[in-house]
Amino acid sequence: MIFSVLRFQPTVRHLISLLLLGGILSAAVPGDSLVWVGVRQFYNYSTAEAIQTLTEARALYPDNPTVHLTWAAALWLHSQAHDPVDQTYEVLENALRDIVPVYQELVERHPGHPVYQLYYGSAIGLQARVDLGKKEWFSTLVHAYRGFRIIQEVAEDHPELMDAQLPIGIVETYASMSSFLVKWSASLFGLEADQEEGMTKIVRAADSGEFSWIEASSVASFLYLWVFNQPEEAYRFSRRLVASFPRNFYFQIMYLESMIRLGKESDIPGKLEELQQYLPQLTPIQQAWYGGYLAYEQGLWAFSRGDITTAHERAAWAVSHYGAELDVILGNAWLLKGMCEDLEGQRSRARTSYQRCLELDNLTTAMDQARTYLKQPFGEQR
Repeated sequence: MIFSVLRFQPTVRHLISLLLLGGILSAAVPGDSLVWVGVRQFYNYSTAEAIQTLTEARALYPDNPTVHLTWAAALWLHSQAHDPVDQTYEVLENALRDIVPVYQELVERHPGHPVYQLYYGSAIGLQARVDLGKKEWFSTLVHAYRGFRIIQEVAEDHPELMDAQLPIGIVETYASMSSFLVKWSASLFGLEADQEEGMTKIVRAADSGEFSWIEASSVASFLYLWVFNQPEEAYRFSRRLVASFPRNFYFQIMYLESMIRLGKESDIPGKLEELQQYLPQLTPIQQAWYGGYLAYEQGLWAFSRGDITTAHERAAWAVSHYGAELDVILGNAWLLKGMCEDLEGQRSRARTSYQRCLELDNLTTAMDQARTYLKQPFGEQR
């Protein structure tokens, strides 16, 4: 289950959820205001500025429970946008090697303070992401288990910490959609594989979490948009994210797709143009990530207007130029390509596209649709 959950979380943003759990108990800690300057900077992709801000905050407020892990996350996000993948894991590993002893010392000095325990567990759990990237399976299991158990104990002992429920909700939701083995593994942690209960925790954190609302909203948007096919809910959460972090391309993509699916036609052309102009301002690595995303959204918009030729071209471009780790949009792009090919009478090619979609074997609704259209051409459902 540990390996699956780490892969399920779509991007580093969902690992940052663990470092934004300080919530109610840490809200008045000296240095929080400066830390949040850094958080706003890296969510808006100003990662170099975020590192500078958070380095300063670490020096000025070494007892702040949030600052050290936030600094490590900023370093990793900056590296992800500029460096080869192997180097990004080295950056994160070096940062964790710096901060884990800091949290150990803070926990020893504040033995009854749950927030220090929470961030200590988060730092250990984040090491599992490094291990997973390096394919060190045993270390991944050990660090993920140790980190999650610490977080779980804090959440159980302090149920008033609504923000601390987010990672629990993510695991419960994922387990509910997975195999018996994953459900059984979740039970070993004392968790129910209950989709409704898991989503309730995520939504509560998104609606009311003091520190975790950003990541909870991102997780909720992702799930409602691509897993549960409820674009109205995805729109609600992604709209708030975009209003707060307009330079975050990933948040913008979720907001755009929710608008397309809801048919908010007056807002979509302007948003597409805005993102098309913004894309060249990103780093080359970010452009490789998001170029395929944007091409798919352009194809989806064209398809919704009946322009099958443009939709097919954009979907084909997206799958052939896809450079992101997250394969959710890749699956949807293969699905869209197959739907266009069915409408154009290219049944053999459509079947190939649906099969390529199914090879990804992720948890999105695209898998169910691809299985359906393999048996019966898309045009026959229209």
